[in-house]
Amino acid sequence: MEHQFRMLLSHAELQAVRDIANSVWPPTFREILSPEQIVYMMKMMYASEVMERELDEGIYFEVLSLDGEDAGFISYGRYEAQPDTVKLHKCYLLEKFQGQGHGSAMLRHAALAARQMGARFLRLNVNKHNEKAIRAYQRNGFVTVESVKNDIGNGFFMDDFVMQKTL
Repeated sequence: MEHQFRMLLSHAELQAVRDIANSVWPPTFREILSPEQIVYMMKMMYASEVMERELDEGIYFEVLSLDGEDAGFISYGRYEAQPDTVKLHKCYLLEKFQGQGHGSAMLRHAALAARQMGARFLRLNVNKHNEKAIRAYQRNGFVTVESVKNDIGNGFFMDDFVMQKTL
């Protein structure tokens, strides 16, 4: 199966990311986060105005298509705190495509994009309890570099590992 990535360039195209997120996010985090926090974070990250602002600020969004079907997405951009680093903001794959190497292909694609941007490192945050994702990142050369707990408002926190891969 060929991995085709489609760069999203317009605000209207971002709906494809929201559609995938709506399918992936709730089942991925239902054992980790409260239903209230899932709803809050979906609005915080996937509201039209949020994603449109990110796109306008230089965050890249790419959708993975498999045999003509949107299967997953990544978003990434320069990491302001470290000029030699690209931050992988999001990497999600529909459940029916998981466990088939497509997630690894998405991570390779993000690493290639980061190298093309002149980065030496690719960095991401992952929920400390998302063991499946942590194992996938480790298999793909990411190592944990720190542990963070960020207050995201409304009494909620993101309790994450920061993982990084040398490019």
